[in-house]
Amino acid sequence: MNSNFDAHNGSGQETAREMDSLQRDRFELISAYIDGEVTAAERYQVQEWLARDANSQHLYARLMKLRQGLHQLPIPANQVTARETANQVFTRIDRRRMRNTMVWGGAAIAAMFVSAFSGILPGSQFMPRLAQTPLTEEAAEPLMIALNRPVIQIPKATSASAENFIDSAILNP
Repeated sequence: MNSNFDAHNGSGQETAREMDSLQRDRFELISAYIDGEVTAAERYQVQEWLARDANSQHLYARLMKLRQGLHQLPIPANQVTARETANQVFTRIDRRRMRNTMVWGGAAIAAMFVSAFSGILPGSQFMPRLAQTPLTEEAAEPLMIALNRPVIQIPKATSASAENFIDSAILNP
């Protein structure tokens, strides 16, 4: 019994989809007919529907009423021309550029003043200093390198055996 119910329900949904699709197609074709955007064969088809089908006649009447209502709506007059609108846009852009320039320039001037005053104030650690060469009154002696005869006598290291080193490490921790 469930299988018959499911089969009947499925065919009902398909029929509803077909009807919706058919109504949508009729709506679009009648709307195109009103706008004058149909071929000769489509015009003949719509005229047949309008002559014989009450639903198509009702849909046609509703679409014609909607079209007339749209044509009767008042059109607001433009109070500003396109040229004036463009001028306003460019004025705003120029104003924004000027404001950005002023902000960045003010920040640069403020940074310059802070850096200048930080070096002038007493007790500041950031005093600017210039590099100076030291003045020496002594005459510089030329550098001498002794290769064969060292200036200071270097004593020779005593050779220590590994046993002496271990014994001294144990005695003197």
